[in-house]
Amino acid sequence: MKKLFITLSAVIMALSLNATDLWTGSQHVKWTTPLNLEADTFSNATAGQKLVVTFENASDGIEFKSNGKNIVGSRREAWISGDGTYELYLTEFALEAIQNNGLEIVGANFVATKVELLDGKTLKEGKTLWTGSFLAGKWQTLYLYTEGFNVIDFSKVDAIRFYSDAVGNEFDFNFRNEWEGDGYIADRNNVNISFDEGEGYMNLNLDDEMRSKLTNANQLIIQYNTDGKPTAAFNVTDVVLVINDDPTGIDNTNADAKAIKSFRNGMLVIEKNGKFYNALGAELK
Repeated sequence: MKKLFITLSAVIMALSLNATDLWTGSQHVKWTTPLNLEADTFSNATAGQKLVVTFENASDGIEFKSNGKNIVGSRREAWISGDGTYELYLTEFALEAIQNNGLEIVGANFVATKVELLDGKTLKEGKTLWTGSFLAGKWQTLYLYTEGFNVIDFSKVDAIRFYSDAVGNEFDFNFRNEWEGDGYIADRNNVNISFDEGEGYMNLNLDDEMRSKLTNANQLIIQYNTDGKPTAAFNVTDVVLVINDDPTGIDNTNADAKAIKSFRNGMLVIEKNGKFYNALGAELK
């Protein structure tokens, strides 16, 4: 028993060492009084890390914005209640936004007491739109904000992958940008189930019509249903863009110049001809 206690203590201490308190205090967060964290707060943050907000007396939802726009990777209908914590994993897009413009934590009604940055997960290959844990059961719907999509050139995106721990492939799936009108993007008939080293994902190859709807989307609606299906309820873990290998936005004036890839503050940066670009080929100023 003593040995077990020492082992558990060591684990707790190790986890504590990897946690960074970004802010502590007591602030009543409303739409008119967001909790603002400056860009410098995230200078050492990396994509895949987990942002944890501790709150009290909550009675509505929580949102994460940068420069007035909901960051890529944040959920609509992120309801919180009473006392507790809310976790948000930083996507590459979110990290770039908050390192440039800071972070605004907003909502209708809760008291924020702490904001921490913890070790999270290694992101999938590609560019992450969302990562976390979402239970796909009886007509469960994951809603994602798209305001931060303005930095994404979907003409350079080949496919979207929806990762999960599903055992089996017999379930309903709907992918839309709105419920009414011409909001349909894809369903179970459009995607292929693939498995890579025991990890499953649905792969949706994009056409121009899909790219147009994604570019102009006000939200993403990702719905699953296992009710009455052979596949049991499962966890959705990641939604990832598969990017073209040749980002056409990169300056090719000197075609022989070598493109050098590196990571800076957790973001993939490509250097060519003395200029710097992100993974989608947009020049970094």
